[in-house]
Amino acid sequence: ITVAGLGSGTNFAGADIGAEARFKRANDTDELDGIQIEYLEFADDKQDPAVATSEVRRLVTQEQVFAIVPDLSAVNPGPYLAEQHVPYVGMAFDNTYCSTEPDDSIWGFGYNGCLVPADPPVMPDSYRNLYAHVSETTGEDEPSIVLFSQDNQSGQSSTRFQQAAAEDAGFNVVYAAPVVPVATSDYTPFVQDWLSADDGDQPDAMYCLLSVQCLEIWPVVQAAGYEGTFQTSLFSDLLIQPLAGTVASAFYNTETNDGLTQMQEDLEAFEPCTEATNAYAYFAADMFIQALKQVGTDVTPEAVQEALANQTWEIEGFVGPTRYPDSTVAATPSCNALLESDGTAWTVLEPYGCSETQHPVE
Repeated sequence: ITVAGLGSGTNFAGADIGAEARFKRANDTDELDGIQIEYLEFADDKQDPAVATSEVRRLVTQEQVFAIVPDLSAVNPGPYLAEQHVPYVGMAFDNTYCSTEPDDSIWGFGYNGCLVPADPPVMPDSYRNLYAHVSETTGEDEPSIVLFSQDNQSGQSSTRFQQAAAEDAGFNVVYAAPVVPVATSDYTPFVQDWLSADDGDQPDAMYCLLSVQCLEIWPVVQAAGYEGTFQTSLFSDLLIQPLAGTVASAFYNTETNDGLTQMQEDLEAFEPCTEATNAYAYFAADMFIQALKQVGTDVTPEAVQEALANQTWEIEGFVGPTRYPDSTVAATPSCNALLESDGTAWTVLEPYGCSETQHPVE
């Protein structure tokens, strides 16, 4: 079976090592009873929908790939992949992984379910750990929080959906707006607004619903004297130093467990001294392998899609479970841990756990 990866070469350089390491173990141990997986390449979509479409067409028509694994693209040509019956498995960075109700006909599968829905009826319980931490440290039953995102359609949707989840978790959302320009060099006016959003006072928490720009915003927030909790979604060992003093969610258990040890051994066997920054690709490969096991020897794209669409995937004690088809609407259950960077390492503030609670979006 030939597969290939897809995503931004800039943001995910070398990320496919995780998938290759997992495929190597499956091939070396004959885990799939005579079926071998050939990993072809990681195609760079350059974060451009037109390039992504062109690259996927090349992979499907010229290279005859069976599936896209890992799929780390935020600009997937989802309708084309579904039309060609090509499963794609990865981290759900775009809404082609999502639906408004459980859908077993979908062709894209994220190891932790739908993440960026276009119009969700519910949101997962992703703020519970942040709420527990902020409530404990402040002594407030309804701590205040500021949510901010980019000044575009995606940012508008993100702040609206995240506000619903944060409020239901127990936060008092004092500010939620998509105000940050895509390109700017001066964040000072925004930071001033955020730090006085709680009736003139600093909020107890702030959540940067952005990616790379959070790295630019955090120093400005620090310089302004912010004393509360600042969260980003940028959990990575590569960002420990620049994110010193912030917290982040991890979608898997970073504390010692058998699954984590096995992944580290697989990475070492494939490419010695590899950092565990390839986890997302590793999880995608494992999810695909587990679906192939369900199918058996009569492997077809349709059979693999059906297995993925009805799979409850996990690496016990390490990541998951993720239950499909429910997870086409929202991660079901929602599983994460909360960690803090001190500049040299991530420390667990709230341990990895899962919640079945979902919050309606008005």
